[in-house]
Amino acid sequence: MEIRHLHLVKEVASSGNLTRAADQLFLTQSALSHQLREIETDFKTQLFIRDKKQMRLTQAGEIVLQAAEKILQEIADTRAKVRTLIDDEAGEIRLCTQCYTSYHWLAGFLREFQGTYPKVDIKVELEAATKDADKHLLTNTIDVAITEGDGNPKFVYTSLFQDEFVAIIAPDHPWVGRCWVEFEEFAGQNYIMYTMPEVESENFGMIFKNCRPAKIYKITLTEAILEMVKAGLGVAVLPTWVVRPYIQSGQVHTVRITERGILRTWYAATLKSKQQPPFTDAFVKQLACYMKQSDGYACVV
Repeated sequence: MEIRHLHLVKEVASSGNLTRAADQLFLTQSALSHQLREIETDFKTQLFIRDKKQMRLTQAGEIVLQAAEKILQEIADTRAKVRTLIDDEAGEIRLCTQCYTSYHWLAGFLREFQGTYPKVDIKVELEAATKDADKHLLTNTIDVAITEGDGNPKFVYTSLFQDEFVAIIAPDHPWVGRCWVEFEEFAGQNYIMYTMPEVESENFGMIFKNCRPAKIYKITLTEAILEMVKAGLGVAVLPTWVVRPYIQSGQVHTVRITERGILRTWYAATLKSKQQPPFTDAFVKQLACYMKQSDGYACVV
């Protein structure tokens, strides 16, 4: 069995389809099928069940997949460590942020940083780590987490900026022109939010602690949420920088929530017990500097 076989098992399991897996591995479907037969012959058992166009793991396949993921991660980590020993300006930074919309402002900085550190690979762990950044930082599957809180004593936090959640409303909404609205005024309004359980949304729990919206719409994309607000189908609560182009064009309006507002501070977190390579420390410092110089955020810390 070779490393290429481990990549094959992982990709076929992820894709669930030979054609898609072959495309991702830059193989012909025939070559992929041949390699799959090789590894199944090596293990003397079937790793996948061919069900029409779907490929489903057998019990043996599940075991091989778990091993493949561990081995491939070990190889990647080893390569990164060796590169760091050879060159202080070469290596990998595994990164995530707790909020999907944050990748919007992060993209500009990543381009700038890679211009300074061209030999550092930035690996954005989008799906797995975004939902539980702290856990992945503790288990060393990421190196830097962009997080909303600073309460874990095992992390080193560097403050980045502070933003504000506001009510997003249509131009003809009765709240237009108001300085702020109170939580109880959301009662009876249609509420548009991201696709997630209400109990996992801090804003929902805060606003609707003592009341309920008339109706809840759950939408995956920010753009779709804003289109529904524009159409007058309800109100949403988002950070001001997310909706800045819509505000500037007059497509939507914003209202502060309570006189004090709902403020959120962002931090870059790293594991305190882990000695970071020089380029990771530089990444965090430059990110803090970049955010302090950036325009369009509610309040820079």
